Amino acid sequence: MELSERDLAVLKLVRTFSQVASTHLTELLFEDRSHSVPDKVLGRLVRLGYLSRVGRRATGSKGGAGAYVYQLGRAGRLLLEVDGRLSPNVNNHALMMADTYLELRRAEKAGFLTVMDWEVERRVPPSVRADLYVSLDFPSQGRSSSFFLEIDLSTEQPARIREKVAGYWRAVEMSTADYFPYVVFVVLQPVRRRELERIVGGLPEEQQEMVRVATLDTLLVLLCEL
Repeated sequence: MELSERDLAVLKLVRTFSQVASTHLTELLFEDRSHSVPDKVLGRLVRLGYLSRVGRRATGSKGGAGAYVYQLGRAGRLLLEVDGRLSPNVNNHALMMADTYLELRRAEKAGFLTVMDWEVERRVPPSVRADLYVSLDFPSQGRSSSFFLEIDLSTEQPARIREKVAGYWRAVEMSTADYFPYVVFVVLQPVRRRELERIVGGLPEEQQEMVRVATLDTLLVLLCEL
């Protein structure tokens, strides 16, 4: 069966983040269709083996069942030449990366910014990979800027945070560009934001200047101010 352009767009978006929820796919790729269309498309791609359902995304503090989470199925991996095995578990880090990207696209739709370029797992030599790199244009401000976004689920210890920031600082020292993007840690809860701010506050001053922390719901305000 021949796949449509929309089918391929679904598979490529899933490949990019490794896992996405049905809500991500619906809003990003099916906003011009009725609610029944994405369900039918995703169901067909699952039946054909191009997609695989991992489970449901937990919602709320008590972990209730939410949207289905998808990864590439065996046929999809073969088509897009993706190595590795199917994951048996929902990847919350991948889902939050997709959440962050979706927030940027919502802001673009509202006219606040334009996403000029973006990349998941962007390599930052010599030793870092940014969870999400974005290059944004802010029309109302008449400027453009780039950012390295680090998605934080409150699982990494302070030593790991310091190590990651140090890796970015080595990249600054190696860079010959006039501008180096801010590194923004994106968190879910204000308490984690304050914790990371304390960790960053104990770093050398030049590293502190490079780093910011924001909750997902305040990220756009912060990016507009940087």
